[in-house]
Amino acid sequence: MSEIDVTFMYAVHDAFQRDLERLAAMAEGGDASGAAVEAGWERFKAFLHVHHTAEDTHLWPVLRAKGASPAVLDRMEDEHAGLEALLDAVGGAVAAGAAEQLADAARLLADELGDHCEHEEQDALPLVKELLTVQEWKAFGAEQRHQVGSPAMFFPWLLDGADPGMRRRVFDAVPPPVRVLHRFVWSPRYRRAPRWHAPLSA
Repeated sequence: MSEIDVTFMYAVHDAFQRDLERLAAMAEGGDASGAAVEAGWERFKAFLHVHHTAEDTHLWPVLRAKGASPAVLDRMEDEHAGLEALLDAVGGAVAAGAAEQLADAARLLADELGDHCEHEEQDALPLVKELLTVQEWKAFGAEQRHQVGSPAMFFPWLLDGADPGMRRRVFDAVPPPVRVLHRFVWSPRYRRAPRWHAPLSA
């Protein structure tokens, strides 16, 4: 049986952390409103919702049916639910254009989401590799792609600021036409759109 490739799980987790670090840095610099802040927040929320919904509906139940540790899976679901209040706090600060409030809320969300991603990578991904078939893992990925819809925004968002090693791993996992579209169409369009900037390199 072919080995399950979890590259995209790590890449998505990295992208979530990068986004929240950028949002917090922008807010700490006094930038808490405008098209870039609002568009970035809507994009972040949408992709996080897709990721967690697909896990809750197409990953954790499959693992439960295969006898995976209930304690680990309960923790994953509980942590998803626990993030909702933090997401609401960031959303409220974005709506109010309150820089100090936004910086604090974004840092808190970054910490909690970072802890969750770490728990997922340390405790849940080993269960994925142990218990799931390649076909079941691909079905989970297909559900995420279905919910995302067009990859034209997701793919450049995923790779925005990724380190060279992660970029190579992601590109190795996709067919050549995706790499061509990303370079010549999707990435240039993404960089022209309102988005969160850092001080991180984009």
